[in-house]
Amino acid sequence: MEDRRTLNLALSSGESRQLLLEAGSTVLVIGGQLAVHRPTVWLAENIIEPAVLLAAEQAWIAESGGWITLQAQGSVQFVVIPPDGISLWQEVGRCLHAIFGTKMPSIQP
Repeated sequence: MEDRRTLNLALSSGESRQLLLEAGSTVLVIGGQLAVHRPTVWLAENIIEPAVLLAAEQAWIAESGGWITLQAQGSVQFVVIPPDGISLWQEVGRCLHAIFGTKMPSIQP
């Protein structure tokens, strides 16, 4: 099994946190309830902020990258899991290495 960096968080009732996610990232609720407010979208000339309510042991997968707001509906524990494969920042590092030719540590996907 590949070593993937995860973000373990706990929020108190009413507390919220904003996160920048890559497409394919997963938010998994371990306990409690969490409202996931997705990035705003245009729909028929109206701005809409779609939201998903997750309960314990439910997951949500980000269809596209962007900023999301996570709001606790009571005390909640959850995990943010990055997508499989090469992350955006690893790809940026490889591009910079190709452009500038600086010696960088090896990145294993």
